[in-house]
Parts: sequence; structure tokens; C-alpha cells
Amino acid sequence: MKKILGLTVAFVIFGALLAGCGAPPPLKSDKYLKDTSLLSQDASCSGPCFHGIIVGKTNFSDALTTIKADPTFDNVQSQDKSGDKPAGASWAAKDGDPCCQLSATLEGVVSAMLVKVAPTMTAQQVIDKFGQPKFVNPVDYTDKEVAVAMVYPEKGLVAWVTPGDSTSQLAANSPVVMVLFLDPNDWDKIKDTATLQGWNGFLPYQTYKNATPVVTPRITPTAQ
Repeated sequence: MKKILGLTVAFVIFGALLAGCGAPPPLKSDKYLKDTSLLSQDASCSGPCFHGIIVGKTNFSDALTTIKADPTFDNVQSQDKSGDKPAGASWAAKDGDPCCQLSATLEGVVSAMLVKVAPTMTAQQVIDKFGQPKFVNPVDYTDKEVAVAMVYPEKGLVAWVTPGDSTSQLAANSPVVMVLFLDPNDWDKIKDTATLQGWNGFLPYQTYKNATPVVTPRITPTAQ
């Protein structure tokens, strides 16, 4: 099956894709999951969650049962815990493309979840729901598509939007193309490898790209 995303790997997904062979899949596609549940959380789903799955709380076995029972999903694949390798799962949108991956801790609790969505939600709708993000992370994905991560560390939420190519501007109507759910309690671990700029509103992509980071990876001294 496809490689299951670990916590840090999930956050730097674009770097992992660009380091691989061949052209990466498109950022924006109607074949990804047609899902806007991020914007319609109910009382039974405290904080950002996905179809009742809450990162840091839901057991992997319960999450897998939920995924397999959902009629909007297809081609569910999973791997059980093996030694020091945690359990995980991946699946596709019904009659669509692979969209989603999930990883668990060694204790069997969901630790990260990545969902590629069809471009039906916008950056402004996310802000209307969750407020302004604390950080952003601009990434050159391909020569035709760039992405900007809107990061909500206290919520364990990263909404990736694409404004277009590298000459474009992040805007209120920039579509959300991926949603990453993390455990807020793991935020310090994420910062060990993350480079993030501060949120400053809807700006040209290059302005964020050239901005001085406010979070940089922790430097570990090399053993002598």
C-alpha cells in the first residue's frame, strides 16, 4: 500500500512529493473528495475533526471502522502496527482519486490525517469558521501551481489553499485543496522541522515566499 504519513511527514507533504520521482498529482482536482465537513462541525465533533474522527483522541480501530462504513470513500487500505511501525490507512474518494491518509501512534491513537478535497471551500470560509491563522507556509509545488498553508496550531489544523501560480495573490476565494489534522499537543514536535511565516492577510504569493520566517527548524548540534 502507499506509504502512511507520519506526523512530521504529513506537515511537509509537499516537500516529500517534490522529492519523489515523476510529476506530482495536481493540487486542485474535482476528483478529490467532495467534502465541506470542515465548515459544518457539530456539537459531537469538538474542534476540527473529520467524519467524527478526532486526531489525538480517536482509536485507530474505531477510525478504520468509520472509514470503511462511509459510502463516500472507496478502496480503503490499512496496515496494522508492526514492531516500531505504527498503524495507518489510506483511501480514495468514491468514483474518484486517492484522497486521504491517516497515521496512528504506537499506542493506537490517530496522530495525523490528511484529506485532499475538491475545490469547493475557500480561504475566507475557513477564516470565517476558525478565525485568522497564526502562520502560513508558502510552497512552490509545480511551475503551474503553488500552495499556501494556513496554520492553526492551537486547533491542530492546517488548511492548504492554492492561489494559482507563483505570480498570483492569495485571496479570499483561493480554494482549499487539502486539510491536515494534527494533535495540538504535538505542535512542539512539528516546530522542530517547520519553517513558517506569520499571517498578514491576503497578500501576493511572492510576498509570503520572501518574508522572513517567524518559525525555523530547531538546529541539532552535530556530534563531534
